[in-house]
Amino acid sequence: MEEALQGPGQNVFIAPVHLAQLKAESEFADVPAEEMTPAQYREPAARYNGGPYWQSDSAQAYGRGFDNNLDDARNALRR
Repeated sequence: MEEALQGPGQNVFIAPVHLAQLKAESEFADVPAEEMTPAQYREPAARYNGGPYWQSDSAQAYGRGFDNNLDDARNALRR
């Protein structure tokens, strides 16, 4: 599985589904993507990047950087 995530051709299909699943498991699952706050976007991004270690400094930094790609994130979480 990890090898599949390294290939952009497969990752383009896997990442949006995984992000949508992370959102569905969150406390803001019922919040439409266009109404999510920046903090709500950062959480699934950090969880995506860090897995069980999503609260680590590196995963949190990834979450903070996620704001740079917010439009792409909104589209992915609408799935």
